[in-house]
Amino acid sequence: MLKHIFAQSVVSYFLFAFIAMVGTSYINFLPSVVSALAGGIGFSDTQAGEIVAANGYGALLGSIGAIFLVRKVEWKPAMYLCLLLLAGMDMGSVWIADFQLMMAWRFIAGLFGGLCMGIAFSVLARLNSPDRAFGTLLFIQFSLGAVVIALLPSLQAGMNDYAVFYVMALLALISLVFMFVVPNLNSQQKSEQAVAPLSDNKQHRWLLMLAIMLYNCAASGIWAYAELIGLNAGMQHYNVTTYLASTSLLGLLGAILPIITANQFGRLFWIIGGGLLSLVSCLILIPAELSDTMYISAMALLFFSWTAVVSYMLAVTAELDCSGQLATIASVVSLAGSASGPMVAANFLTEGDFSPMLWASAGIFLSSILLLIKPVSNQEMVRKLSVVAQ
Repeated sequence: MLKHIFAQSVVSYFLFAFIAMVGTSYINFLPSVVSALAGGIGFSDTQAGEIVAANGYGALLGSIGAIFLVRKVEWKPAMYLCLLLLAGMDMGSVWIADFQLMMAWRFIAGLFGGLCMGIAFSVLARLNSPDRAFGTLLFIQFSLGAVVIALLPSLQAGMNDYAVFYVMALLALISLVFMFVVPNLNSQQKSEQAVAPLSDNKQHRWLLMLAIMLYNCAASGIWAYAELIGLNAGMQHYNVTTYLASTSLLGLLGAILPIITANQFGRLFWIIGGGLLSLVSCLILIPAELSDTMYISAMALLFFSWTAVVSYMLAVTAELDCSGQLATIASVVSLAGSASGPMVAANFLTEGDFSPMLWASAGIFLSSILLLIKPVSNQEMVRKLSVVAQ
């Protein structure tokens, strides 16, 4: 009875999205993870970036494995196993202080997280409204990220700097509980007839995948060092965490757009507009004399645009393949971008100067925008022709 009620309401979207988020939950509060690793845990700024990059590359490998598994295994048993192993790896991280061991441990944790994410993405893509499904996913990611960023300083003061790993383990355990109440996939799976016949241009698919990777690379690179950028500008640690927690709430507005519109007004305008806002956020952060107002404005623009752009891009992939396999591939390239972001950003860092990294991020955002125009506009044109033909 409980599952039947969930299947008929938006609660099912929330539960599925939460489960999909947990595999790479650390990305939602990445600045706090980097700050903890480079702070009380004792690693350098560069080592912290390399550790989270290793976590991301492990997740990338796990998601690649999920591409070949989603059509061959029952998704629920696979998710139970991966979530349980992920929770154990997160808990085990609190006893590791060696850099090389932490790199290897977080890589394996990422492997299980990537499997969770890839399998769950194939589920989200098969729900009735992929725009709303992925919008809900981004909504949960940014709301949760804001809460964790705001609470972590207190948790670290009450426990230790490894508290961030306790939070990650707790989220995995909560997802395990949700797995017992989510409806069966066939009760939510969209039918073949409900999917519009869209263009199957392979070149457009490659452009779309590359754009997703580049956008996430630039966004996660800035996100990874967002807290350190504020601290480097002379802001107080409490103020920086407060700014990040509060501005990240604007990401909720960006995630609400696809939830409300559900592709009623097209995706091209929102994707291009959001990409340009992301680019502007980089430019605002570049000046050496960075004020609190400039910092808040830049992060607000980034958070608002990030959720909307990623939600719509993933919805485009979901509409191209009703099996959900292409959405799993999209999760791979998305993770490739997210995992590479901190590493790419670290390579552009100079002592006390984040401007080279920010200029590079702005260029990557621009490249992503240009790559998206052709595949998204083509999909909208085919959709309009399909509606006219009907």
